[in-house]
Amino acid sequence: MLYYTSFRAMGNTIQVWLETDHDGSAILGQVGGWFEEIEAVLSRFRPQSELSQLNARSGEWVAVSDVLLSAVLAARHAAEATDGLYNPLVLPALLGIGYTHSFENLEHDQTTPTDWHGAIPSWDALTVDVDHAAIRLPAGSTIDLGGIGKGWTAEWVARRLKVYGACLVDAGGDLVACGAPHGESGWTIQIADPLSDEQSLLPILIRDSAVTTSGTTYRRWRQNGQLRHHLIDPRTGQPALTDVLSATVVHPHAPTAEAYTKAVLLLGSVEGLAWLNQQPYAAGMVVCEDGTLLATSSFISGGKP
Repeated sequence: MLYYTSFRAMGNTIQVWLETDHDGSAILGQVGGWFEEIEAVLSRFRPQSELSQLNARSGEWVAVSDVLLSAVLAARHAAEATDGLYNPLVLPALLGIGYTHSFENLEHDQTTPTDWHGAIPSWDALTVDVDHAAIRLPAGSTIDLGGIGKGWTAEWVARRLKVYGACLVDAGGDLVACGAPHGESGWTIQIADPLSDEQSLLPILIRDSAVTTSGTTYRRWRQNGQLRHHLIDPRTGQPALTDVLSATVVHPHAPTAEAYTKAVLLLGSVEGLAWLNQQPYAAGMVVCEDGTLLATSSFISGGKP
């Protein structure tokens, strides 16, 4: 039987489907608590979160929980895989452009005295001691796990659910599928249209993989009259200048898919898709500013080549 639940967490609508012969309602009744458990560790918007405590001690070795260690390792791996196009150390730049609160609580027309004009440290200045479960941030820097943390959480939840049956977890556009519904070859999902809240672009079929979508139209506000968005280019410390409105990536690992969408956005449609085409196990598509849809050679829509 197919069960479904929906709730708010991590500033997003979370949706979960589970096909199981067990008590699916009881199982899914726990999922909101699982998300809350992780958000209490990873949120930069909670002063008492473990991530906020780590940020408060930059320059020091800090012992951390398994959850924070695993999420930061995923972020560091993603930064390495994208040659730093994704960099978790962009938090000072995000704060400088006004992204100071969870987006649902953010003032969308801001007047602030100055913008941030510092330099973002290289991703490899973030050091991790796996044997001692400890992390050291560069002195004076802070970390934001953002979309990587959301993708990591969706994957963590999906792995817990798959022992009961096929499942699909949608964490605000970060989707992780394990298995497939009975009689189907996968889960059919819709790729969002960045230019419409009411329509989708096309369906794709996924199984035992993740799909993430990032774009410049989803989280926007004005700061001192200037339009801002949340996708920081670590090379400039400013919101990315790109011809891509949204990028969608399919990959077996949700945090990697998240990082790849950022890399494609920063590189632009042509260079970004060419780069993505060279990455193992990855496929994707972009929506350009003029509405054009472009995709890698391995991208599959509607379950057909």
